Amino acid sequence: MVKKKKRTFLWWVWRFIKSCFFLTLRTSLFTVMLLLLIGSAAWLVFLKAFNAQRISELITDELQKRLDRPVAISSLDLKFINTVELKGFTVLDTEGMAGQALLSADSVTLRFKLLPLLDQQLVIDEVSLHAPRFSIVRGVNGAYNIPQIRPSKGRSVYISETTGKTFTVSVEDWTIKNGVISYKDLASGVTHAVYELNLHFERLRFDELSRFTADMVLRNKWGDNISDMEIKGSGHVNFAGFNWNDFAIRSLRAQVFLFRKPLSVLLDLDNLRTPYFNARVSVPAFESKDLSLFQMTGVEFSVPKSEVTAKGMIDKNYRLVRINQAGISAADVKLDARGTLDFSSPAYTADLNVSSNYFNLAGKNRYYAPVGKYQLTGQASVSGRVTRADGKYALPLFTAQLKDASGYLYGFKAENITGEFQAKKDFADLYAAATDGKVTVSKSVFDKLKFNASWRKGNLYAYIASADLNGIPFKMSLSVNNLKSPHRRIRTSLYLKHLDPMAFIGVVRDFVDVIVPLVKGGGKFKAPVEGDLAWLRNFRDRLPAFMPNFAGTLSADTFSSQVLSGNRFNAEFDFTGLRAGMKRLTGTLEARLEQGVIHQMEKLAEEQRALNVTFQPFIIMHRMERAGSFKVGKVLKDVPFTEMAVSGHFANGRMQINNAYVVGPTISAVVSGWTDWVSENFDIIIGTMFSNTSRSGALAENLTDESGNPALSFRVSSSMLKPKLEMLRAKKTGETIRAAQTKGLQTDFKTGQEFIQGDFNAKK
Repeated sequence: MVKKKKRTFLWWVWRFIKSCFFLTLRTSLFTVMLLLLIGSAAWLVFLKAFNAQRISELITDELQKRLDRPVAISSLDLKFINTVELKGFTVLDTEGMAGQALLSADSVTLRFKLLPLLDQQLVIDEVSLHAPRFSIVRGVNGAYNIPQIRPSKGRSVYISETTGKTFTVSVEDWTIKNGVISYKDLASGVTHAVYELNLHFERLRFDELSRFTADMVLRNKWGDNISDMEIKGSGHVNFAGFNWNDFAIRSLRAQVFLFRKPLSVLLDLDNLRTPYFNARVSVPAFESKDLSLFQMTGVEFSVPKSEVTAKGMIDKNYRLVRINQAGISAADVKLDARGTLDFSSPAYTADLNVSSNYFNLAGKNRYYAPVGKYQLTGQASVSGRVTRADGKYALPLFTAQLKDASGYLYGFKAENITGEFQAKKDFADLYAAATDGKVTVSKSVFDKLKFNASWRKGNLYAYIASADLNGIPFKMSLSVNNLKSPHRRIRTSLYLKHLDPMAFIGVVRDFVDVIVPLVKGGGKFKAPVEGDLAWLRNFRDRLPAFMPNFAGTLSADTFSSQVLSGNRFNAEFDFTGLRAGMKRLTGTLEARLEQGVIHQMEKLAEEQRALNVTFQPFIIMHRMERAGSFKVGKVLKDVPFTEMAVSGHFANGRMQINNAYVVGPTISAVVSGWTDWVSENFDIIIGTMFSNTSRSGALAENLTDESGNPALSFRVSSSMLKPKLEMLRAKKTGETIRAAQTKGLQTDFKTGQEFIQGDFNAKK
């Protein structure tokens, strides 16, 4: 009984499971059949609403109305239930190159919403152009073939010509895949191209800001090289209902792959007719090898990470760029610029003004190695104007301001210079000025330097208002006419608080030693010599070859040398052929020294042969001192004088003494004759009269003049190394001295005095 009941229960469970299974199966089949019925009904409804010809008409008519250009579509295929593909899509050009394609694409895909079709609405979620080709042409008359797109208000309304039904059309997103934009100027033949263009506009509205993303490859030609520059970016655009005057791009962020690291760009743009732009570009560090495309050879440099900003507008059909404000910031250098770029002709023109802040000069060799040899320190700022016309760049103006700048320039060591440098007309006109600093020329030091100088049309002018030359106050003016000509003319005025002629010759030697290596074909000078006439030979062998016509003045408050010293030294000279060797030296020399002393005749006579012979009469008189006629001993030591003057004329190195005299309380003298500084010989007559300082004693008649005062007259001739001495009668010595003093010199040295008291400046 129990077993029977158990079998009955299992049979019941089995029938229950079987019934549930068949019930579930019938329910599922019913559901599937119902869904298929609904889907079939929906498909029938879609087929009734969707008509390829009708959609093709809608799209074609819509584009033709918007572009005002003929539009052709070869076929339309349904790719999915809500996606269609247009084949053979073409917009024909009617302006630039009539009959050719303004826009063509392999295909155009439109993804739309289904339900709005039942309500006679075509709502396109996205339009995708595959491999489109845009051809932009600038005609000979300057007009572009870009159509004036005509946007509709709200949604576009279309009435089908075949069915008479009304449709509204709207588009949300637009996408361009692997597009190409080509540009051709029919007037100049210039072409440009953008390849691999990918664009996507999200919920594009033509009268408000809409987000977009883009990437492309910009192709340019530089000489025989072609460069591809990749650009990626995103931002917002407002087509402003295709009123190009109100067009705007906001916060366009792009990466331009020009170097190893990309440039980062932030751009705002307004008004496509005359665009106003505001851009910021972050430029990575790069080197000259990164610009090998531009075929720069022999130039190596590096640029640190920098940032470029620019504000301005584009005018004249995108041919004129006006930069209202631009800046470049790299390391400690900041440049500001403004100006115009005019591309209306193939040989474009430019006019830019650039200025910088004060930046450090030290360390710039890291970016341009050749400046390292100048060992620059301190600070500088630069400004200038850059132009381009007739295919050539020009620099009408360049200015550099220096603060405590130091460097080693062409053999001249400059330290702590504060001043200004200015160049005009492509460095044809130059100006420089300094208010402080120090310049070392070999062993000569110009300290506390205040000067200005200019270069104009081949002429040089320099003025040192004040300086300490080797510790001595110094002032100079210099003008050089036709500097680059072998017939140049040099005019100068020099003033020193104290003049030591041998030390001054050393300064001249220092300049020659520094400048000669810089002058092509300057040759080498003989090594300095010592011994007899060393002072003459070293000076003669180092006369600058660049001073063929040399005139000017030389003044000093005090003067000192081994032979004599004094006060109020003045000289005027006008020389030609002043070259090393003195073989062509011709011209005049006028000099005067007041309130001075002739030094140590006896001592110097022992050191210089020429002086030994010249002073020999005095030495002989020294031996006659016991006669007591005058104090010869004093004469042989330090002899004061009131005035000493000389006037001479040079002819091929030989100096003819026009007039030379000395007037003093102890000795008065007159000199005549000639001296040949090249052949190192002379023939001079010296007449000397002494004040009678003794109450007793007598001298021979040939040792007194007709007044009875002690006097000497003698002739020195032959070689300066082996001079000959001849004693002459001294009767007319006093009269000759008085005549020489009355005759005087051919100048009053007014020019030199005016220079000392005046203030001269070079013109900017």
